[in-house]
Amino acid sequence: MTGYSLHLGLNVVDPSQYIPAPAPLAGCINDARSMTDLAASQGFNTRTLLDAEATSWALLGALGDLARKATAGDIALITFAGHGGRVTDQNGDEDDSTDETWCLYDRQVLDDELYRMWAQFSPGVRILVVSDSCHSGTVARAVLAIAAREALVRNPLGQELWPVDVTVAPLRPRALPPSMAAADSERRRDLYRSVQELAGNTRSTDIAAQLILLAGCQDSQVASDGDTNGLFTEALLRTWSNGSFSGDYRAFHSRIQMQMPPDQVPNYYTLGNASAQYQAQKPFTVDPPADPGPNPGGGGGQPIPATGTRRTLRQGDSGEDVRYLQQKLSEHGAWLTIDGKFGPATSSAVRSFQASNGLSVDGVVGPQTWAALEGTGGGSTGGSTGGGTSGGWTDPTPQASTRPTLRRGSKGSDVVYLQQRLSAQGYWLTADGSFGPATESAVRSFQRSNGLSADGVVGPMTWAALG
Repeated sequence: MTGYSLHLGLNVVDPSQYIPAPAPLAGCINDARSMTDLAASQGFNTRTLLDAEATSWALLGALGDLARKATAGDIALITFAGHGGRVTDQNGDEDDSTDETWCLYDRQVLDDELYRMWAQFSPGVRILVVSDSCHSGTVARAVLAIAAREALVRNPLGQELWPVDVTVAPLRPRALPPSMAAADSERRRDLYRSVQELAGNTRSTDIAAQLILLAGCQDSQVASDGDTNGLFTEALLRTWSNGSFSGDYRAFHSRIQMQMPPDQVPNYYTLGNASAQYQAQKPFTVDPPADPGPNPGGGGGQPIPATGTRRTLRQGDSGEDVRYLQQKLSEHGAWLTIDGKFGPATSSAVRSFQASNGLSVDGVVGPQTWAALEGTGGGSTGGSTGGGTSGGWTDPTPQASTRPTLRRGSKGSDVVYLQQRLSAQGYWLTADGSFGPATESAVRSFQRSNGLSADGVVGPMTWAALG
């Protein structure tokens, strides 16, 4: 089994995107590096994004990559250290009318988006999220917390009665100040509305993976930055003690909590199907528990049949085959809630996939559509331009005349070459070899500009136009 980890640390954000920009933090990059070292010591394959590297596209692309790579029994560790924020909820899924966010370098990433990404992970995958940030819902809450800390620092009255070794650190909140959060939410209202509409209303029951979240404070509190690490991360590392900690996730959380001040109490909660066996493991364990718990590899229902015996599906069907279908469609770039119900959204995604793969566009998932979804032949795989099947992976040294068809989810040297060609055409892209949302958007724009079918699939005609 494999452990994958992604670590984000942002002391600063882009001042051209956050107007005005919040004050820099001090310990977030150190947090990301510390958590990277911890993960590496436990056998995780690690990736770290710091400051300008940690954009919304980079985060969502990396999570999509993890969702595609991780299979039942694997574990994905995601850590975030930086400002938290809030934007106005415009799709009605939040009781307090705000969406909590992580402040990435270019924009705030909403909890709706993160829930949508968690729903793309397969059943049986364990996810651990460690978030050292806060959302500071009101000005009064943040001001009161800061004032209380400063009063204790300045006023020595009664300190002779304090227990030995008690100190009070100044509070530097890891939250976008409410006025700045409100200004950003209003200035980019249309962007955040679009993001909320695309992400949809993902519920905990839509998440087939097993997710544990350790957060730096309660929703009503403020998380403090530090000179070396954030207060929460510092307590976590001290508790972990280079791996000498023995106990399960809840014991780990409780031990961290004992080291925190009363105005910053770490949170622990689960999403999806977090089994008792997962929660009973020692934190950061890569190997799966002896009993994988509910939904190991099939969502808890009957086993998924082999490709050759997979049943034909159409609108109105439901069950584990539909859930698997939705997972495969998501891997091919569709935005779907994986709920096991073949409704209008799933039907639309099927028709779009069929059109992109030269299949009969009837919305019915039969043998040819299954074969195309699973990369086992049957139908063209290059959208309206034809081409060969790459299954998301490419030959590292193909000739230009035989370049494979690429689409969202593809990786490798051909994607690097594609991104370089698009950059030469004036598109702002990182040539990282991962065909994510930004690359797909650039492809569609290039196709429209060149009179091609704007399907986001790079087949022979698009390759020819790119040169």
